Amino acid sequence: MRKSFYLILFFFMAFEIQALTSYEATYNLSATTDLGKLKIGKASYKLVADNNDEFTFSSVAFTDSIWKNLYDYSRYEKSIGLKIDNSINSQYYDLVEISKRELEKNNKIRIYPDKNYAIINSEKRWETISKSTLDELSVYLALAEDVQKNPNQDVFTYQVIDEKGINQVNFKFENYETITINNIEIESMKMISPELELSLNLSKAFNFLPVIINRVNKKNHYQLTLSQFKELP
Repeated sequence: MRKSFYLILFFFMAFEIQALTSYEATYNLSATTDLGKLKIGKASYKLVADNNDEFTFSSVAFTDSIWKNLYDYSRYEKSIGLKIDNSINSQYYDLVEISKRELEKNNKIRIYPDKNYAIINSEKRWETISKSTLDELSVYLALAEDVQKNPNQDVFTYQVIDEKGINQVNFKFENYETITINNIEIESMKMISPELELSLNLSKAFNFLPVIINRVNKKNHYQLTLSQFKELP
């Protein structure tokens, strides 16, 4: 495992993204509790992009069965969109979130950038205020692209849509951090998003894919830590 991780790290240090690159990434899901930090599950992300920069970005996060009594949580996301003029544009977003066997969110959002509106759950209609409207998942792609293009910029601002409407979301550069994963030191940029209540550690070695994601969900603090990465053909 450690050897393959070293090979992956070396490969991506020498690789420059010119277009969206398909990949699969697996994360360990941990929760901070009164007993300390516990590994309670896993999450996986998959990006499939074609030569026209059309993409499907999906994620699945879930707790392991042995933790169901304490942390019964799962989240499924899918974002479909297109990269236009070097900007990520979301066209469809699907989210299902389940906590303690109860459905907390079930959202389907369709975005029509040319017509300047979006439809949420076939009921609500929101006027879009930007040609580049993102969802809660595709915003990670946009941030990775923009940090590569503008590494010295301190704040990145996006229009992100959810069931409540279209909100301005900021990612603010906080500092540089050296983090350790699988006994490997990785240089990273720590970004904070007050609106999304999360922080990200982006690594140039992985083309600014988040290697750590910290999210506050109600009273719980969850952390995703990258464990495996594989480029797809």
